[in-house]
Amino acid sequence: MPSGGRATRCSVATARNSGRRAGAFAAVLLALAGCAPGSPPSSPAPAVPASSSPPGAATSATGSPSGPLSDAELAGIINGVGRARNLPYPAAQDSTRLRSGAASGSFPPTRTETTPGECVALVPGDPFTHWADKDISFADGGMPPSGGESGPTTTIGIVLRSAEKASIAKADFGYTDNLLSRCGQFDLAYTEADRTSPYAIQLLTAPPIADKQHAFMQVTKPKGAGDFGSVGLRVLHGTLSISLTLAVATLNSGADAKPALDSMAELAKELISEAGKPQAPAVPNAPNSLTPDQMVALFKGMTTPGGEPVNLPQARIIGLPQGSTPTVLTPPPDSPCTLDEQSYDASLAGSVSGQGQIQGATKMDYTDFTVVNTPSATQPPYPFDARAEQLRSCASVQEILLGGGSRTWSSVTALATAITADSRYAVAYQLSDGTGEWHVQSGARRGTLSVEAAGRTASQAEAQSKADALASFFAAVFSRAGK
Repeated sequence: MPSGGRATRCSVATARNSGRRAGAFAAVLLALAGCAPGSPPSSPAPAVPASSSPPGAATSATGSPSGPLSDAELAGIINGVGRARNLPYPAAQDSTRLRSGAASGSFPPTRTETTPGECVALVPGDPFTHWADKDISFADGGMPPSGGESGPTTTIGIVLRSAEKASIAKADFGYTDNLLSRCGQFDLAYTEADRTSPYAIQLLTAPPIADKQHAFMQVTKPKGAGDFGSVGLRVLHGTLSISLTLAVATLNSGADAKPALDSMAELAKELISEAGKPQAPAVPNAPNSLTPDQMVALFKGMTTPGGEPVNLPQARIIGLPQGSTPTVLTPPPDSPCTLDEQSYDASLAGSVSGQGQIQGATKMDYTDFTVVNTPSATQPPYPFDARAEQLRSCASVQEILLGGGSRTWSSVTALATAITADSRYAVAYQLSDGTGEWHVQSGARRGTLSVEAAGRTASQAEAQSKADALASFFAAVFSRAGK
């Protein structure tokens, strides 16, 4: 569990193998929902004829992008459909954050193989490779079917890609109709690091939507108890490539897949229609001395002064929550010891931020940290400074967590901070979780760069040595950054 404050455990946003085994590319498309596709039929189902409609096929979607779309424009298309469906949150992920993860080199090696081998052309490409590809724009996201709620089997995973028409057609739909007839059923093996997961793929009849499309159902091979299946739809419309995936609890035949396929076909048409509308120009990011890629590179190969490995897998540009406006963080006069993480995030809009982890001697011995570089034009008072002032002067703290919920820090005690910085703090506290553990949270800022970290100790007596170790880590980060 996280120790407290802004530092939270961070990992690549992919669904991992579990009792409901995650399914290769479909698992990643469903990452936002935490879904795990894959669930085979008890016996092979008869192949359903696949279709790929010619250009000009009938469709209710209209409009076509006039050229390649950028990452931001693709995210805008997903979010535009989300707004039309009255979603209370942005439906698209931050492409900048995902690309920075690719730049970190922290993703595991992967391999996708099919039997027959030629059928690999029908499989969505590895997302890690997509994120690293600077020649093709992309955006990832997820949303429930129209009128539905998000859940493990009710969130459609979305991947949009765009490039020049010939390039995107070759990259994502480089196959002939003859291949579709030969690959009505095939096997897929997806390897991540040293673990291989096998699946059976069956093509389905794809509704005529755009220039080219195909659909499939994916099940684990062999079946595991509680395994889900997944249904996928891939559509090419001019310079826009759409890949949609939805987990299905029971998937034994094409008939089981039809409701999911119908929902995804409707979403594909909405995405195409949204892409045909004039896209609002992207708001330029505030000038910042670090890009997300540079933030990740700052920590690449780093160890703490004590020799512990440091990992920062991704970084992002902090945006505003939907419907919010920028805020200036000041402690509420009636509750100065309330630590509101949502408000703090809003005060950092435009900053480049990353969450990482310092790994100790054992798996459970870890320290979470957050690094933030505010825009170059940021002027005092810095958001971090108000936060540090709050934590230095409170005997107890009510922490309001991101996403809702709260918890109380009790017995808050200020600790010494032996680091040269423009602003700093270090505190020890306990939570009412019955563990008896002490938590240490500290942070420091030099110029536009601030680092905060949170760890645990078995006793209050060890808290100061933990704070000293964190101060040494902060100094090392500032040194690497030239601060």
